[in-house]
Amino acid sequence: MLLAGALAGCGVPTGGAPEPIPTSQVPYDLASPSPTVTGAPSASARIDEPRIYLVAEDGALVPRGRSLRSGALSSRLDQLLDDLATGPTTGELTDRLSTALRPETSLSVDELSDGTVTIDLGGDAEAPAGQESRRAVAQIVLTATSLPEVEEVLLTRDGEPVDAPLPSGALTSQPLSAADYEPLLTPTASPPS
Repeated sequence: MLLAGALAGCGVPTGGAPEPIPTSQVPYDLASPSPTVTGAPSASARIDEPRIYLVAEDGALVPRGRSLRSGALSSRLDQLLDDLATGPTTGELTDRLSTALRPETSLSVDELSDGTVTIDLGGDAEAPAGQESRRAVAQIVLTATSLPEVEEVLLTRDGEPVDAPLPSGALTSQPLSAADYEPLLTPTASPPS
């Protein structure tokens, strides 16, 4: 009992109102807001520049800016789609970004009409399945619509419309917009499969 009373007397005082500590007395800049890191700062894309979308470790699609040569829309779009089909750069791989597109995939612009671009999927690669197929389609749609003149994307294979997966898993052969794939811009609950 005597020991308990002695220990209670050595405690932290509990009375009195809290007092603010002057910023000059806070050590190591603890009063400064913590920086938030969302990928490599040097590689992030500006909203006003063409960009491709890659897959982050958490499954979210992230934009990475690309410089394009000036020219007609179809030419700029071809450059952007070639960059997407090529996959992440060495720096982007270092940032642990990947792609859901198969290495043998080719993407070509077939037609441009009133803000809708028709992109033909080529190559011998088998299409990815499940969540990866949704990410692959989202990468194509989000990349193409990063150019302000493109509002929607229609996917074809050998000139025939493709039933493309939406984030929900539902299939559609209708033109796709960036808004259709907004749910894939946030991390998934589980790691990518």
